[in-house]
Amino acid sequence: MRFRPGARSMRIGLGIVVTAISAAGCAPAPDRGSHTVDEYRKDRALLQETLKRCAEDPGTLGKSADCINAREAARSVGVGSLRALKPLKLPDRH
Repeated sequence: MRFRPGARSMRIGLGIVVTAISAAGCAPAPDRGSHTVDEYRKDRALLQETLKRCAEDPGTLGKSADCINAREAARSVGVGSLRALKPLKLPDRH
């Protein structure tokens, strides 16, 4: 069977595109966390429990959505408000 010039490369290219799209469609869904960052900010006990669990098994859980959400909540809660900070005691100028 004879093809027009360029038709063969078009069929090969189309086959590669279809294969790539079907392979991407079979990829597993991303891991979804069971709690959001806002939920961790509101519930300190849950935050501490999750951070402890993540610290005890960082190889398995370290990059999970829950550990990332808990770390982000701890980071934002840890900073707090600048108004809550005590005044700095600077030395007197002489």
